[in-house]
Amino acid sequence: MTATLKFRTLAEARAIVDRKVEALRGELTHIDFILAEDGRTVMIYGDVGSEPDAVAVYFDLAHGEVFDPERHAADFVSPSAPRWFN
Repeated sequence: MTATLKFRTLAEARAIVDRKVEALRGELTHIDFILAEDGRTVMIYGDVGSEPDAVAVYFDLAHGEVFDPERHAADFVSPSAPRWFN
């Protein structure tokens, strides 16, 4: 039996983060993008408000896509959203 892994885009990951932050009734205050050991999965870690809450979710790099935390961060937020990440 072979396991089928679902490919997740950055947009799909953002939707999950938004739902989690809303469920916590908080505001995303900081975000980090970390490349996993497999070289294609990117973990997103986000702090929620001043509470000890956080969210974590992953997305997959497209075939041939290069890991670029600054570009991922820029793509993660909408142009009208504040730049709350470091």
